[in-house]
Amino acid sequence: MDRSLKMVAAKFAIACVIAIIILIWAVPIIWMILSSFKSTQAIIEPRLVVWFKPTLDNYKFIFETQNFFQYLVNSLIVAISATFICVTTGTLASYSIARWKTGGSVFANWVIFTKMAPPAILIIPFFLMFKSIGLINTVWALVIANITFNIPFVIWTMRGFFDELPEEMEEAALIDGCTRLEAFWRISLPVARSGLITTSIFCFLFVWNEYLFGLTLALSEKSKTLPVATGDFITGYSINWGPVFGSGSLILLPAFIMVLFLQRYIVQGLTVGAVK
Repeated sequence: MDRSLKMVAAKFAIACVIAIIILIWAVPIIWMILSSFKSTQAIIEPRLVVWFKPTLDNYKFIFETQNFFQYLVNSLIVAISATFICVTTGTLASYSIARWKTGGSVFANWVIFTKMAPPAILIIPFFLMFKSIGLINTVWALVIANITFNIPFVIWTMRGFFDELPEEMEEAALIDGCTRLEAFWRISLPVARSGLITTSIFCFLFVWNEYLFGLTLALSEKSKTLPVATGDFITGYSINWGPVFGSGSLILLPAFIMVLFLQRYIVQGLTVGAVK
């Protein structure tokens, strides 16, 4: 009986800890979303405003005073293009490293070291290089810059998934007449699907939320992205909190949709190899 009570108490304590962690993580996001539907007076009210009349004025202000639809399109172009190139080339590179140890251990370690480097140290070289070839204030400058910093992440992550796959599966396909590329396409890639989807989601979110490159390399109206456009509501004289919360909620929307529909693959991708 005492043992059962201890187990119940332990489970209750774990549930409480998990609930507190979720609450700490979720409250700022919930606060931002709710505040995006508040009036300016309700947002700046010194006391806590729980009950309020929802309004879409902040979202109307965003789209009426700013070219937010263009910024949304720019962000989608940069995020989708960079993610596609990173995942395509990074997956092939990670497969080569996992199967044939391409470049040896030195190359594999160098790949992850490039991801550890802070983006700020390359801002000036990027700016000078893109200026010399006429790519400043274009979305393609952001695509190239984000590819540089996200390919190492894709290579390092996908390499772990391919390391978990037994080579015997591919050898059996080769015996059956498949080429090495066909074995990769028909055997290895489908088995690593959960890892591929998880890696693609994280890569997309890294690019989608990127701010420093956008602030430095693409400030024109035709190339500005959503994170940079959100900063326009924060000036040296005031902070327009309503549009800030509204634009922040819009930036959060794609991530919410992706997690909502692909959470099964995310869980599988994050837990692959844990049991082994």
